[in-house]
Amino acid sequence: MLKFKFPKIGIICIALLTVLGAAAFSPEEKPMKDNRVASLQAFDIILEVIKSPRCINCHPTDDVPRQGDDQHKHLFGVTRGKDDHGGPVQKCNTCHQSKNVEYSNVPGAPKWALAPRSMGWIGLTDAQLGQALMDKSKNGGKSPAELVEHMGHDSLVLWAWNPGKGRTPPPVPVEEFRKVLQTWLETGAHVPTE
Repeated sequence: MLKFKFPKIGIICIALLTVLGAAAFSPEEKPMKDNRVASLQAFDIILEVIKSPRCINCHPTDDVPRQGDDQHKHLFGVTRGKDDHGGPVQKCNTCHQSKNVEYSNVPGAPKWALAPRSMGWIGLTDAQLGQALMDKSKNGGKSPAELVEHMGHDSLVLWAWNPGKGRTPPPVPVEEFRKVLQTWLETGAHVPTE
């Protein structure tokens, strides 16, 4: 059996290189720790947000957006349209501007639109919603890291925490939501199964 002797300085250099090498990964490149339980616990909190009226109202499984905390169908017969921006004479931006309009109480944010029909969540079980969220053929081709970026930083998503008078924001504060998203990602981005 061969035995190697390293001088103490060699052992210290190897330890230092190991630490520096681990620190050299960017957040997107860090290896994910597969911890299914922690990941699913984080996803349960994510579900609290994405199933709240502020999110799910714009994720219908049909062609009609929802409104209000009671999730009633959009008034005035508004529909999805061909491009998720409303019908030919009822475009979303006819009423919805780039920010909330206080005097009329019409909500607004940049890029106001419905989520694509493939990302419809209304009526789905938690497992079905998680599978739809992770399915690149339904989610706009997004990886888990890109989903985390979208849900934590997109201006339209962030509107949910500043929805205007008479609308309840999601039940989890936005900074806490971002931390939970990161935990979910770093523990393997697991979603529930049936």
